Amino acid sequence: MITYVMIFVLFIILGIIVFYIFSSIIIPKKIEEIARMIENGQTKPAIKKLNELIEKDDRNAYAHFLLAKAYDLEKNSQYAIIEYRQVLRLGRYTDKIKETEVRANLARLFKERKSIEEAKKEYLILTKLEPDNYVNYFELGLIFYDLGVMEKASGFLKKSIAVNPRHEMSYYYLGQILYKSGIYQDAKQMFINVLKQDPQNYRAHYFLGLVLRQLNDYEWAIKEFETAQKSEELRVKCFLAKGSCHMERGHFPKAVQEFERGLKYVRSGSVTELNLRYFLAECQEKLRDVHSAITNWEKISAVNPKFRDVQEKLKKFAEFRQDDRIKDFMIAGLSKFEHMCRKMVQAMGFNVSDIEIISDTEIEIIANETEGKWRNTRQTNRIIRFIRTTDKVQESLLRKLHESMKLKNASRVMIISTGEYSSKAVDFANTRPIEILSKSDLIEILKKI
Repeated sequence: MITYVMIFVLFIILGIIVFYIFSSIIIPKKIEEIARMIENGQTKPAIKKLNELIEKDDRNAYAHFLLAKAYDLEKNSQYAIIEYRQVLRLGRYTDKIKETEVRANLARLFKERKSIEEAKKEYLILTKLEPDNYVNYFELGLIFYDLGVMEKASGFLKKSIAVNPRHEMSYYYLGQILYKSGIYQDAKQMFINVLKQDPQNYRAHYFLGLVLRQLNDYEWAIKEFETAQKSEELRVKCFLAKGSCHMERGHFPKAVQEFERGLKYVRSGSVTELNLRYFLAECQEKLRDVHSAITNWEKISAVNPKFRDVQEKLKKFAEFRQDDRIKDFMIAGLSKFEHMCRKMVQAMGFNVSDIEIISDTEIEIIANETEGKWRNTRQTNRIIRFIRTTDKVQESLLRKLHESMKLKNASRVMIISTGEYSSKAVDFANTRPIEILSKSDLIEILKKI
């Protein structure tokens, strides 16, 4: 009886020794071999072996961790998430299984799968586990930025910068928030901070240019766009931005050059192409190259008839497209423009007594007329203002002309414009000795000359 007991005890001891050897030497050795397989990219056989191990021991946290990594490398995010969550449930962390690594991988996978709330929860936990890791604050800042919650995004990005003052992308997105909020001086400094860390960040150069444009620092803005256009992705946008800077400064020939350069590279039919053509046409209109402007408006209309006010533009120039007289009047050089105005005044039965060239789009003539048929009857002056733009004539101009009547000894004012008149301008003219003539009236007068 004692012999049997001793044999039984011996078997138990041997079993414990075998289990110890198996669990502490053989299994760890085997699992380390699987870990090396994963490192070498042998993920499929590694997954098979890990699943076999887990069938025998479902509470092996390291096996679940390696399986999660293998699925992650296989781009099987659904299964990877399941395994990472199992590791968290087991809660057995070692030097090989770190909670921060598990949660960071989970947060990344949730973000990739657009499970934003889940990703946000993991990053928030990570900020508690790793208060000195700027990455988690940055990722939260990006999440709230994409959600449009700019106040929270700004707060986390500032925390990221506080932990790592050299993190360029935290400055970049903070600059974006400030730019969109119209806080241009602060946005300017953020993009400058980005470029201190990475002078080759072309997107930062581009947005710094946009900020400087808002601050009316056009020369510096253009330099930034020149640098940013080295990026093929930003090249066309930079041509558009540079052209806009020149246009806002009134440098229309330079603007035309930039817009035309942009059209050589832009994708046909894109919104950027439509914007390039629209602003190019606006400059051409200012330069009185109306024929080219109309061509661009028509090309825009062919792609998107509802783009901005293109239909209104084409409607304004309907006569121009059909009648060469109005075309000549609009594109004539300054001397010819003056000559045509003089001839029209004479065709209306007035004598030209004085002429003033206000600009290449406006000429004012003082014409006289007799008040009666008899000799020696008193002559009175009439102010006749010619305007060849598509801009609406505003009440302020009529008021100014009305105030100048006494000084110029005029009894009436006549305005002849290729553009329309504002409702206030019409109301003002109706109660004063002011006659307003439209584009159709202009065409009738041009027919006489």
